[in-house]
Amino acid sequence: MRGKYSFGVMLILLGAGLLMDQFGYIDFGDIMSLYWPVILILLGVSGLFDRSNSKTGSLILIAMGVLFQLNRLDYIEVNVFRLLFPLILIIIGLNIIFTKGIRKHSSPVEPEKWASENIGVEDTVNLFVLFSGNSSINQSSNFKGGKASAVFGGIELDLRGSQLKDNNGFLDVTALFGGVEIKVPDNWRVEMQGTPLLGGIENSTKPNPNSSAPVLKISGTAIFGGIEVRN
Repeated sequence: MRGKYSFGVMLILLGAGLLMDQFGYIDFGDIMSLYWPVILILLGVSGLFDRSNSKTGSLILIAMGVLFQLNRLDYIEVNVFRLLFPLILIIIGLNIIFTKGIRKHSSPVEPEKWASENIGVEDTVNLFVLFSGNSSINQSSNFKGGKASAVFGGIELDLRGSQLKDNNGFLDVTALFGGVEIKVPDNWRVEMQGTPLLGGIENSTKPNPNSSAPVLKISGTAIFGGIEVRN
């Protein structure tokens, strides 16, 4: 909802600027040419205050906006794109280290609950791969959500045997030069939003008009990678 209002306010400001330009009060073209990165910063800041938005994606937008704005104001003269990629890696790394998904596991991990096929019954997931792959099946009867991060690798998470706690769950998903595929039951409704930067985010699940259907909310960040959810 915050994102909706922020976008509306931004359109109003753009419209007002164009109108003032038509009356000759300002040169809106020159202003936008110099300060367009502020739009990225504002979008990122707005995302930080939206609980359903990806904090990683929001921080990346802010970092991009700050770098481009400093470049436009001639405070830095180096190629911004050379600085951007290392900065993105740092932000994602900090996010992986200092966040653990929606909350700690409600119970300790018990190895005897895991089968050789990597089938888990934990109520949250916290998956991370680097230059590798992970294929997991979760069959929790009280699934809450969690995190999945793929960096130069791939994650396949099968939730078709799970049930959502109180019919609601949340997943924070990051794909950097990698891919994340999530499979959900036919009766779930998936609400998906995120930040694709030279990547893709796709909700391929079947439409579910049932207002009382279990809802899985997914916040994704895809950078040179892809995130797909399907049945």
